[in-house]
Amino acid sequence: MRINYFLRKVKLTMRFILGVLWGYYIQGRKRLLIVTLTVFAMLMLLFCVVLPAIALSILGLDVMRERASRPPQTSVPSLIGLNYETAETKVGESNLNIRILAHRYDVPNEPCTIIFQTPQTGERVSYGTFVGVVVSNRDGDKAKQCSSH
Repeated sequence: MRINYFLRKVKLTMRFILGVLWGYYIQGRKRLLIVTLTVFAMLMLLFCVVLPAIALSILGLDVMRERASRPPQTSVPSLIGLNYETAETKVGESNLNIRILAHRYDVPNEPCTIIFQTPQTGERVSYGTFVGVVVSNRDGDKAKQCSSH
């Protein structure tokens, strides 16, 4: 509804401007015709080029400012298949933290081997994010060796 109203207004405005220009042309007022065309061209330049360029520049600055305000991010390393101590070092080097979510006693892997991680390898996360892992174990005594200090 509003678009039709806007288009109708634009159409009437353009008819008016063309009518004025045609009238100047018929009456032989070349100087007034040239001045009117120049003003019209300047207004079109202002509204179709300059103002949108300024608006896009301001938008670009806002996007840059918002990106700069985000906390630093890093990519989650691959931990599956590593023992817990190695994974703990690798996670620390990526400015992340590690947390054991569960111990699995039904898998044939070596004790303290990581068999699952979340977030997944390659995901972008903020510094300090915890990477949850599930480690394999064979008996209850080995669980103590895998837990973080």
